[in-house]
Amino acid sequence: MQGLVIEGGGRRGIFAAGVLDCLARNDISFEYIAGVSSGAQAALDFAAGQSERTKKVIIPPKDGWTGIGLKKMLAGDLNKIIYEYPYNRFPFDFKAFFGSEAETEIVATDCATGEPRYFSERSDEKRLLDILLASCSLPILYDKVEIDGGEYIDGSIADAIPFERALEKGCDKVLVILSKPVTEPATDYGRYKRTVRRLYGKSYPKLTERLFDRIARYKAQVERLNKLVEQGRAFVLRPPETLVGSFEMNKEKLENAYLRSYSIAEDRLEAIKAFLG
Repeated sequence: MQGLVIEGGGRRGIFAAGVLDCLARNDISFEYIAGVSSGAQAALDFAAGQSERTKKVIIPPKDGWTGIGLKKMLAGDLNKIIYEYPYNRFPFDFKAFFGSEAETEIVATDCATGEPRYFSERSDEKRLLDILLASCSLPILYDKVEIDGGEYIDGSIADAIPFERALEKGCDKVLVILSKPVTEPATDYGRYKRTVRRLYGKSYPKLTERLFDRIARYKAQVERLNKLVEQGRAFVLRPPETLVGSFEMNKEKLENAYLRSYSIAEDRLEAIKAFLG
């Protein structure tokens, strides 16, 4: 079974948008798909046969932005993307997604345990969007999201690159799309210790631990992934240099990053096909 894993990264997800458009236009599909944060949005779009939608959602429109200040602006942006865009600006094909043959999972972090939860939803539109919101809800910037009686936050905190989940689900080959070049580490929440402890320390000690040891866990995860690449079980696509930042708002920079990403995937297309067989 062939799997596709898509890392998050905010507007760095434009890299996945370019790669997935190239794959879709060359009729490459997968039986299992896992996405985290912005990668979860890309996973849903790809499974629904709407990979081109990911680019449209990531590149900011000229109107419709709300809030004053970074936190309010980002919160308004996220809620529009998750709850409004699927029904108006960039309609999401729920019917196609729910009828897709690919098993698609979205990763979120359980605030109580600090562990990942791999959500799937095949019929309830509102629950699907709630799961997507949870996976995208960055600590500190966004509120926790309630699902099935639990509270969840950004999936990348517990499992930033869920390739091991793909293996558990029976995949023998996994294509992994990363959003950062090899020179860039994961976000270091240790830089915000006071804020993290104030927000989560008493009520969510396990989540706090996960935030503080995230750098080490991410590094170890990448090392395990590299071993799978050596074994021929994983194929990694990642930008060779920083294309855009997580909160990039410049439309021209994002458009150029998309074209660069598509080109990178196109250059590796024959190698990808050979890997997937």
